[in-house]
Amino acid sequence: KGWAASILTRGRPVVLLLGVLLLSGIVISPQRAFFPIFVEERLGYEEVVVSTIVSIGQFMGMIAAIIGGALCDTLGRKWTLILGLFGFVLGSLIYLTRAPWLVVLLWAFGGLGLGFHTLGGMSYLIDAAGPERLGIFSALYNWGFTLGGALSSPVAGVILDNWGFGPFGLVLFVVSLVTMLGAVTFLPRLQRKSETVPSWSESLLGYREIVRRPVIAILGLLRFLPTCYYGMASVLNPLLINRLAGNKTAVALYTTLSFMLATLAQALIGRAADRWGRRWPTLAGFAVLIISIVGQASFSTYLWSFYVFGVLGICAAWSLATLLPCLVSDATKEEERGRVLGTLHLLWNLAMIVGSMIGGALVEIAVGLPFFVAALLNLGAIVLAVSFFRLVARQENRLA
Repeated sequence: KGWAASILTRGRPVVLLLGVLLLSGIVISPQRAFFPIFVEERLGYEEVVVSTIVSIGQFMGMIAAIIGGALCDTLGRKWTLILGLFGFVLGSLIYLTRAPWLVVLLWAFGGLGLGFHTLGGMSYLIDAAGPERLGIFSALYNWGFTLGGALSSPVAGVILDNWGFGPFGLVLFVVSLVTMLGAVTFLPRLQRKSETVPSWSESLLGYREIVRRPVIAILGLLRFLPTCYYGMASVLNPLLINRLAGNKTAVALYTTLSFMLATLAQALIGRAADRWGRRWPTLAGFAVLIISIVGQASFSTYLWSFYVFGVLGICAAWSLATLLPCLVSDATKEEERGRVLGTLHLLWNLAMIVGSMIGGALVEIAVGLPFFVAALLNLGAIVLAVSFFRLVARQENRLA
């Protein structure tokens, strides 16, 4: 009742944003989940090449992070989001072509789109929602991807197993185009609370000051480390499940189960963050993530491990992503928020590249080895999280 009333109180911007994000998730989740399989089967490339092509999209996302962060603080949140939706439209055309160069080009545009969409949507959410309910609103924000993926993945699996990649791409194109046009028409532009609006040049130059602050540096590492695992799992899990099970429906089942349970986990951790603060939910999220990665590393040759530890790891990663807007809101000012999010998204893309490349290289040595490496990388995150909350507390005391 409390969060439902909050949505009604916040009104049209929040409701429409959540609708746009749900439709975006319906498109982007199956679009990205089945892309490694598309490249492997349609183009005939091996895992290392698949990982390299995936990394090109992440590299374009790094470019989008810098440009998109500045656009959020100058052009505004809405139009940055719409640029991202246009990237989704172009990315949907991947499945309608067999030309390798065009697949890479469209995937690159999709990487740009995901960057603009993430920055525009997240900064729009932070501005439209109140800080006292930002945890649950952030969960609902991420529901767009997890619930959208849970709804669309079974349909995607049926379409792919029965009709192939062409009809699959056509459905994605239509839904993404309708979503973009709806956002242009109906999503309102938010009024700025701060009178300070940096110029384009000031916004770009302001990155240097932002990244030198210790609290932002630690927040960046808290974004980077779990994303290394997520980037690895995004490429390896669908490929390994497809190899062990021999069909796309098994991949769709894994994706659906991951997103359904992640949706529940996001609601729980968002509610916990609003009620008890950000500290303990963040530490618990990292602890569960490490346990799940170690479990997946230990039993990676068994199909069931992907439905147990793999799903648990995805839930933990999405739960930590749910807490990110709360951490950003606590540590930043409105006029710099777009660039802070841009910095974090750049690190997200870099982590996705590192994770996917490590995974593609090490899986050839031993199937479980990439996951052991990911677990080791995330062990230091708990110490970093404790340091982050101490710095935020000191920052708040100075402002009091």
